[in-house]
Amino acid sequence: MLKSKILFKISGSIAAYKSAYLISKLVQNGFDVQTVVTTSSLHFIGKATLEGLTGKPVLIDQYEDGKMMSHINLMKWADLIILCPASANTINKMANGIADNLVTSLFLAHSWDKPYLIAPAMNTAMYKHPATQESLKRLKDWGVDILPTDSGHLACGDIGEGKLFDPDHIYDHIVDVLNNQNGNSDSKKSILITAGATRESIDGVRFITNLSTGNTAATIADHLSSKGYKVTYLHGINTLLPNNKTNNIQYRDFQNFKETLNELLESNYYDSVIHLAAISDYTVDKIKSEELALSGSGKSKLDSELSNLTINLKPTSKIVDKIKSISKNKDVVLFAFKFSGSSSLDESKKEVGKLLKHSNADFVVLNHLQDRTKDGIQTNYYIFNKSALLKNVENSTQLAIEIEQIIKV
Repeated sequence: MLKSKILFKISGSIAAYKSAYLISKLVQNGFDVQTVVTTSSLHFIGKATLEGLTGKPVLIDQYEDGKMMSHINLMKWADLIILCPASANTINKMANGIADNLVTSLFLAHSWDKPYLIAPAMNTAMYKHPATQESLKRLKDWGVDILPTDSGHLACGDIGEGKLFDPDHIYDHIVDVLNNQNGNSDSKKSILITAGATRESIDGVRFITNLSTGNTAATIADHLSSKGYKVTYLHGINTLLPNNKTNNIQYRDFQNFKETLNELLESNYYDSVIHLAAISDYTVDKIKSEELALSGSGKSKLDSELSNLTINLKPTSKIVDKIKSISKNKDVVLFAFKFSGSSSLDESKKEVGKLLKHSNADFVVLNHLQDRTKDGIQTNYYIFNKSALLKNVENSTQLAIEIEQIIKV
């Protein structure tokens, strides 16, 4: 991969200063880097810095005398193109075919037989805006590799999504993409991820469920899929789905989940199972009122005029305890998840110890109800093996990276 050629584009975001570190790391590892910038990006990073790092002049003006066609030829020259950071303005221009500067004009000349990476960086509101999300989706559908953003404190003072993905992780992704492009990737493993919540029916329209959205599972699935792993995604109804290519299979309630999971484990060889699904501890047994007594989960709708309605619940079995024994691969690496309502880490560690013992999981990921944001985003994960706490990470993106580091060994 020595002297792989990187066309490194920079747009106007305060995160532009972080591109200097990434460019420096690329050059130090033998990459040939050419920078192309928007004029607004130069408010955040200087030409002298970029020229000093790359040993090449910074390209800005698409109408520079004698060099217009050579700029277009850059797309042919590059082995990989990356826009880092990618501002909301530039993302939305690219998705709508607007070419009013060199960065956006070169995108229209992109050859789709080589990788094009985008690393967004912006305020949370701008990142979540429907226009930006629609543009990112359109670019992804066209074949652009959209990197995730980190969550945390932003330059504007807000806390949330939109923070530039860690430059070291971007570097690793570039290396992986080029290895895959050159046919150097190892044979990747097969992963089963369970996600979301069960729905235990009360009647034909009502059900018992929980607050699991599948956000963490989808983030992990996207990361592993982007690394070339074969991912099967067993998910609940209305669970967030991965953006990348995965084998998505839907379940309904506890019984349906159990049957589907068992069938998958018995008939497929999975190297790892990442069990995030929030499976109900109880299912409906009987429903009683003064007027009638009937079993739950019927297809009809209970009359809203019924008085003194009583729902009897019965416990479900611990599916996680059976995964290893049912699995076709008896050496499957099992990640179990523990969602704790306790505010004490010491108390939660006791719960983790019990889960490790009765499930025989190789790893347990602990998270707390108190670390769930008002938007339903889970933060602050603790990764345990059978001996100790291995790592504490802030968000699901970092968790996905740590899990991939474990399973790729």
